[in-house]
Amino acid sequence: MTVEEAIALVEGLLDRGRLTKVQEAVFRQSWKGETYSKIAKETGYDAGYIKDSGAELWQALSKALGEKVSKQNIAGALQRYARKPIVPLESVSGVSRTQPTDGGDASDETRWVEREVLVKKLTEKVQANCRVLILAGLTGIGKSSLAIRLSLEPQILQTGLVVKVIRFDAERSTFEAFAQQFLKQQISSASEFDRSPEQLVNDLVMYLQTQPCLCILDMVEEILEAGDRGELKYKDPCFTKFFDRLLEAELMPSRLILTSQDRPPTIAQGRYKERSHLEELKGLNPAEAIELFRVWEVYSQRQEEIEYLQRIIEVYEGHPLALSVIAGEIRESPYRGNIQAYWYDYGQEIEEIEQQKNAADLRSNTDSMTLTHYSVNLTDLVKYRIERTFTRLSASSPLAYILLCMGATYRCSVERTAWLTLIADAPKESQIIAFQTLQRRFLLETDRTVDRILYRLHSLIRSIALQHLTNPDLPESL
Repeated sequence: MTVEEAIALVEGLLDRGRLTKVQEAVFRQSWKGETYSKIAKETGYDAGYIKDSGAELWQALSKALGEKVSKQNIAGALQRYARKPIVPLESVSGVSRTQPTDGGDASDETRWVEREVLVKKLTEKVQANCRVLILAGLTGIGKSSLAIRLSLEPQILQTGLVVKVIRFDAERSTFEAFAQQFLKQQISSASEFDRSPEQLVNDLVMYLQTQPCLCILDMVEEILEAGDRGELKYKDPCFTKFFDRLLEAELMPSRLILTSQDRPPTIAQGRYKERSHLEELKGLNPAEAIELFRVWEVYSQRQEEIEYLQRIIEVYEGHPLALSVIAGEIRESPYRGNIQAYWYDYGQEIEEIEQQKNAADLRSNTDSMTLTHYSVNLTDLVKYRIERTFTRLSASSPLAYILLCMGATYRCSVERTAWLTLIADAPKESQIIAFQTLQRRFLLETDRTVDRILYRLHSLIRSIALQHLTNPDLPESL
């Protein structure tokens, strides 16, 4: 993993925008093994300030990664996260562990099982004719780490593609800023771009044809906006032209991996289905998540402890980021791996949520749903990650935001018509647009019966939406 890939992964994990100038300097030099005093000397900052900035950064990363991070182990921690194993191959019947070929520790070759199937499928697509791979889903579900994981696959490395990682933010959402990261030598001034945006698109497509790259474009939702009918479109139309040309080109050795919380617009009107693929990521299944706790050094010794973990996993629907925070809490002081002690403190909240989910009443807007704030670390997780999704939705699609909050009163999956009745006072077309907006942003989970599709909110999303129901700024119709 290069330092640029590492920085992109760190910024995706923290989800607070780009690192500050000082944080990036501390990270880059720490990656090289430099001391704080040398970093201070080279940057011109006070040594105490540099040390404090580093300590704050490592603490934030410790929460995000679910393990203790320090200046000395940051490279190893990120490598482990990017290649996070879930179920060791040797634990699956009929499959043996792959032996390393470079003399390294065999544990480094531990692979994912359920996710390994996904990694293999996506790797084959990137190797074949899929030019644009889109990884979409809820924040914290593992999109960024999976993108990095794919770039590290031996089959991808053997292609010789140069890996470039670009992370978007709201302030850098223009195509010109994106293209400049490839075409620095060819773009002489902003005025030149103003005269010929078409040429810039063509130049970038040609660059990717002649200089093969594997481009990871992280947080694509930041360059999207809602259209008049709730459809998502690129803020800068040049992105639409770029992706269309990328698929239309007769020859394209480069590959793009996009990560997004929202569903990006269809490329080239869907004419080249084999050249693009959207993969919606879901949470881990119970077996994967139990093994993941073991990877995070949380070991269940008794059946009772396994059941406690299983109940936590079920309540959080296998959400990797939430589970990593919980694993870190169990592993560190004061619990130090004692699952029983952790359950003694927080089990009552989990039990309350289980009772709410199993309640006979279809709807309730009085559920306590303490899922997101029964511990300090999970409160921080919500503050910095999931709340951003709500903020963007309320600004771009107010009716969809209202529907999301009102839909949280459903304790179980219900039909589409039941959702639309929640905003029955709005025009029919607006109701449909609002519902589709939630679908495009992957905020609705689906459950299937024999002849129907039912819709509900993910447990974490519902928990926050119930809190938003008490927001005094919501329209009176709520």
